Amino acid sequence: MKHARLVRWVIFGCLGLLIAMAVVAGLGSRTAPLRQLVIETLADRLDSEVELGAFSVDTFPRVHITGAGLVIRHKNRRDVPPLVSIESFTVDAGLFGLWHRPRRFRTVTVTGLRVSIPPGGFKKDHDDTPDDDQGGPGAIVVDELIADNAALVLVPRRAGKEPKIFDIHHLTLTPLGKGEVMRYEAAITNPLPKGLVQASGTFGPWHRGDPGGTPLTGRYSFDNVDLSTVKGIGGNLTSTGSFNGQLDRIAVSGETRTPDFFVKVAGNPVPLETKFEAVVDGTDGDTYLNAVSGHFLSTSLDARGAVVGAEGVKGRTVKVHVKIADGRIEDILRLAVRGEKPVMRGQLALHADMNLPAGPADVMDRLGVNGELDVAAARFTDKGVQKKVSDMSERARGMDPDASHQNVASDLRAKFTLDRGVIRLRDASFAMPGATVRMAGSYGLFSEALEFDGTARMTATISQAAGGGIKGALLKVVDPIFRKDGAGAVLPLKIRGTRKEPKVGLNVGKVFGRD
Repeated sequence: MKHARLVRWVIFGCLGLLIAMAVVAGLGSRTAPLRQLVIETLADRLDSEVELGAFSVDTFPRVHITGAGLVIRHKNRRDVPPLVSIESFTVDAGLFGLWHRPRRFRTVTVTGLRVSIPPGGFKKDHDDTPDDDQGGPGAIVVDELIADNAALVLVPRRAGKEPKIFDIHHLTLTPLGKGEVMRYEAAITNPLPKGLVQASGTFGPWHRGDPGGTPLTGRYSFDNVDLSTVKGIGGNLTSTGSFNGQLDRIAVSGETRTPDFFVKVAGNPVPLETKFEAVVDGTDGDTYLNAVSGHFLSTSLDARGAVVGAEGVKGRTVKVHVKIADGRIEDILRLAVRGEKPVMRGQLALHADMNLPAGPADVMDRLGVNGELDVAAARFTDKGVQKKVSDMSERARGMDPDASHQNVASDLRAKFTLDRGVIRLRDASFAMPGATVRMAGSYGLFSEALEFDGTARMTATISQAAGGGIKGALLKVVDPIFRKDGAGAVLPLKIRGTRKEPKVGLNVGKVFGRD
């Protein structure tokens, strides 16, 4: 909820400005000395260095104050951007409202507001006083604050890095003042992923001694979100939801819809919908995902985790645990593997820990996954490959594949990791009637290269798998070579080549103990 942090600092700077304006309005229109009074009042009030360009006051028939070039800096800190800079401002009030307590201004309009938050936020060398003891020339209320063409700038820790800028197209607060519960409306461009956030709700009263305890409620919409601004993924996302709590603990619930979500390594779009419940720390932007449910194609998933800032690195680190209880392997393959037709279909169960470190690289180059999967009743979509699997199953049981023509299903279980675009399987078991294949190896999502080694354990011996007749009789001599710990044969296998042209063969070196 980046807009909440912006609102906080806008209020902080504007309250100090309004206090100075109240002094000005009470003293008349002697512009030159009053301009200096404004500078001194703001400097003392905000404990900062203040610069002010053009400034004028008109008190009849109403109070109208205009100014330009207002700059507020940390004391003795010319090495960092100003905390607050304002291109121009106007303040309007009726004379009657200024002679009563609290002093009331009708509107404050700010153009070109730029708030720069240094690494670690705004820090003071002294204790804040509580909100009900602010001092100054008296209580002030503004009926409406309007800020256009504003920006929130997050200054990076490391020199040479580009700052993160949130463009604030429009912001209104009504009313604005000490102890007030304010209503706000804001339209903000979120830079990554890029999209328009519109929010409205209530903010305050401001807890000056404990800013994180300031109450906040509202609803938001996040529209026209271009996911391709995050390297490695794409799609057009929209999100709506609500939030409430206080700045340092905002409870958020919402949903997202992406009709064309895709991972660029595969390029296959799928419709993705999610619902989520999270807690956001509005003081640093860290997000804790208590519950996320997602659905795409015929697969549903549940997730939980956190999105937190990374020390000295641009962006945030995402750590999520994902669970799929009843999904489809073809849906996962469509997201991760190139080609319009997935290589396999079957029922999927999966649980995995995902870690996406902060950084500018492509998502697939940063993403790390460690988990287990279980695919039941799997069949290959390529008819030629599926026939080979079915023939292997029948031969492994000593049957004639030309006579039975079965289309067998297989079960796959494996532990897997994904690192830098390479999937590695370990303890992988591929079971079918009559045979179990155990494999370990890797598949490159970018290169599509296959490199697996393992064994196929059959119910039948080599001679039985070859069928009857002379061929079967001749092969009986090699049955002892391939028989291990049982009656059936154990064949060492290797798979090489690519996804489009896999090469499966006997690992002759292991047969004779040379590999």
